[in-house]
Amino acid sequence: MDPLPVVGWRDFRRRLRWGLLYAKRRRVRRALFEAETELGWLAWEQVDFYDERLTAEVAKVQEYENAQASLLNTSAELSGRKNELSEGLNRHSTEHDQTQAQLAVERAPLADQLASAETAYRTKTGAVERFERALEEMGRQEKRLQARSHGLLNSNAPEIETRIAAREIGDELAQVAAERKMLQADKVEAAREVAALEPTIARLRRELQRIDSASADARATFAAARATHDSEARLLDRERKKSSLHMAHLDKEKRKPYRIIGASLADDGIAPLNQPEILSAVWALREQEAALERAVEELRAACAAVDRSILISFYLLMAAVIFVILLIGATALRHL
Repeated sequence: MDPLPVVGWRDFRRRLRWGLLYAKRRRVRRALFEAETELGWLAWEQVDFYDERLTAEVAKVQEYENAQASLLNTSAELSGRKNELSEGLNRHSTEHDQTQAQLAVERAPLADQLASAETAYRTKTGAVERFERALEEMGRQEKRLQARSHGLLNSNAPEIETRIAAREIGDELAQVAAERKMLQADKVEAAREVAALEPTIARLRRELQRIDSASADARATFAAARATHDSEARLLDRERKKSSLHMAHLDKEKRKPYRIIGASLADDGIAPLNQPEILSAVWALREQEAALERAVEELRAACAAVDRSILISFYLLMAAVIFVILLIGATALRHL
């Protein structure tokens, strides 16, 4: 009888090879599944089936095909609807831009006129205020001159001097009165011009307010159209996503009857007319799977034939050795 390490190591290699062969067999089975599915997809329409089970699978395929055709039509309709929404939004955008451009063209000269009128209004209003201050100052000057005139009348100065001073004050009062009259006329003219500008400014402001309101309404209308477009577009996208997911689900489900049909065609040696080589690929994969299956079963039987107590002892020993090695490694790392 072989020693424990030899028996255990031999079993370990068998199990490792069994795992590798098992993984390879899974890959081959997946490749065989794909090949049989493709065979069924390529050749199912060129054969008349009489087996009830295969007839049922063909009916499933036709049902899936019809459902997918309906989904394709639905998806096309949704795409068309989304294109219509995009075109509608583009039309709204073009109309909005044109409206805003027209309003801007209409607004620009009115804004210039309003700015010019307001500037003139401020200038004339400032002139009226200056005229009023000048008139007030002249009024105070007249009062001062009149006070001086009364003072001369009550003074004890010689008569000749009093008459000369009174004449000078009278000349000044006459000059002030003339200037005051001119300032009053200028003030009235400036006030008249101010009054004439007020309705023009009010009219221009109304026009600009009307244009600004129209511009704001156009922006609100376009924003509402965009919000409607975005909402409907999101809804259509969700519907298209649902259709795509359902289409993918049908593709996945359709592979099952295709594989069953393909396996039956391979059993009967029926190859598709346009790609006959797929039948040879199916046969080759079947042979490869059968060989792997035999090898896996042989290794499984060999592993099962070994005394379990010996294997338990070996793997416990292996685990202990690995634990000691890890412990020594960890101790060495701590001392570095």
